[in-house]
Parts: sequence; C-alpha cells; structure tokens
Amino acid sequence: MAETMENIFSRRVKDLMKENRFSQKKLCELCGITEAAFSRYMTSGRLPRTDVLANIANALNTTSDYLTGNDTHYGYEQLEILLASSKDNLSLNQKKKLVGILMDEYKTAQEV
Repeated sequence: MAETMENIFSRRVKDLMKENRFSQKKLCELCGITEAAFSRYMTSGRLPRTDVLANIANALNTTSDYLTGNDTHYGYEQLEILLASSKDNLSLNQKKKLVGILMDEYKTAQEV
C-alpha cells in the first residue's frame, strides 16, 4: 500500500525532530503553534496550513516539499542553497557529520 502524503509528513517530521533532538514542545515553540494543534497534524491525517507547514520546515532546516513527499532528492543547487541558508543553525557535530559524509564519498570515488 502506498504511503499517503500525510503519513510521509508525520514520519519525516518525527525523523527530523529526532535528528535535531527537538521535543514536541520545542518544535511547537519554534513554529508558534500549540502542542494540541501539532498533535492533530501528526495523527489526524491532515496537513497543516501552508504557513504552519513552512514554519515547521524552517524549524527543521528542510523544505515543505520534502516534508510532504513532493521532493525526495535534491540536486546540487538545492543542496547548496539549503546548506548555505542553514549553516548557522547547524551544530558543530552536524557540520562534522556532513563533512564526513562528503569525505567518505570522495575517498570511495578515488578508489575506483
């Protein structure tokens, strides 16, 4: 059975919350929404309004398209824009992780 846009939204928000170590309360504070409203978005099978969706995406350093499943892969230009606009919000550990991913890929490419 195909995953619905609402299920994708809920799963991706949860994954990004975990990755960013955000509690529901923290994410709600950042987005300016109540925990009750957020809980409804996550369980009701409905997506939030466009402005709320954008706030959630911004807080999680991603895009609304990614959260709703409309954009699963980024091209170089999209990645560069996303990284440049998010760099100040990344922890040193997150930056090291990104550099590590790129270095591992570079080393693999050199071995071929």
